[in-house]
Amino acid sequence: MDKNIKLKIIEEIEKSKKEQIEFLQKLVQTSSVNPNMSDPTKSSPYDPIELEVAELIFNKLKEIGLSPKYEGISSSRPNVVCEFGKKEKEKKTLIFNGHMDTVPPVREWDFGPFFGAIQNGKLYGSGVLDMKSALCCYIFMAKTLLKFEKELNGKICLQFVIDEEPMAASHFGTRYLLEKGYVGDAAIIGEPGTYKITIGNRGGHRFKIEVFGESVHTGSREWEQKKEGLNAVLEMDKVINALQNLKFPAKEYPVFPGRKNVLTFPTIINGGKAINIVPDSCIAFGDTRILPGITKEFMEKEIRKRIDKLGVKYKLTPIVYVPAVFIKPTESIVEILKNNTKQILKREPITEGSGPWSDMWMFIDKGIPAINFGCDGKGMHSKNEYVEIQSVIDATKIYALTALDFLK
Repeated sequence: MDKNIKLKIIEEIEKSKKEQIEFLQKLVQTSSVNPNMSDPTKSSPYDPIELEVAELIFNKLKEIGLSPKYEGISSSRPNVVCEFGKKEKEKKTLIFNGHMDTVPPVREWDFGPFFGAIQNGKLYGSGVLDMKSALCCYIFMAKTLLKFEKELNGKICLQFVIDEEPMAASHFGTRYLLEKGYVGDAAIIGEPGTYKITIGNRGGHRFKIEVFGESVHTGSREWEQKKEGLNAVLEMDKVINALQNLKFPAKEYPVFPGRKNVLTFPTIINGGKAINIVPDSCIAFGDTRILPGITKEFMEKEIRKRIDKLGVKYKLTPIVYVPAVFIKPTESIVEILKNNTKQILKREPITEGSGPWSDMWMFIDKGIPAINFGCDGKGMHSKNEYVEIQSVIDATKIYALTALDFLK
């Protein structure tokens, strides 16, 4: 690739720096908090959680000369999709994907979580690192590359998706777009961090267990004499103890150095209806992080095997299963992104898998090489979340040069 063209691209991105940071502030100031973190099953495609952010992005894309589209189950909660470049079938397509929803802000912020405050080269705000900064990078990458569109020997597909935060397995966001035919030859998901190119993620198995007892008034003679009543919370205690230290097949994967299979139970627990009534039901949720080879059938079998020995009346309900996935570190998208990161940041990122999963797995599961790579900052899912302003500009440059090289 002509070095002069790359230098011109870098210069163009620098020219838009002020506009880019001001737009990122607008994204932060526009709330898209997902309220379904504690129970992803309550998520609805008709709840306009990200709608204002989607409209802000849609209008900005039109302003810079693109033709975005809304794609979703309902107009109340759409994804935003935008394609440009050479769209012939034989040409390659590179996808840039990111979620518009954010987690609810925690307490004790030094700045208002929706102010978009700037201090000491950092932009603060709820969701600014995870991952409105990356969404902003995509837009201003596109603004620059439109001026060099003839150099793109393929197509770029920008995807701004909904409903990722609760469990990165929604049917309304990335998966919906994949099923609609928005596929490509590689995908970049702007999850935070430039120190690492994430080439895979552990999977997960989430489940709900309900344990049943027998309710009775705590002041009754029957309860006093142990003739009636069974405390479901105490029955759940048996289940909790039985599921600790569950054994997994011992196998290590170089892509996930030092990572293990981990079952955490319970993560949420609720039981009882009144202070003077013996609980007849107790519900608890569990979360398992799994390496390749661990299936949902294995998980459910092991859980049932341990509980069945207790003589407890229960119901096991699977919530979601996500397979562990990874790609080769030699994939072209990895090598190209690594080279451009070295050019812009003067250091080489490591390549390995991550502990948590993201929408990345959906692409890899469909045979599309995908990676996570985003901006630098701190405080993700915590107080005083911020992104480093220089990292936003650097990531935009890296994305643009990577798209240019991948589609050459």
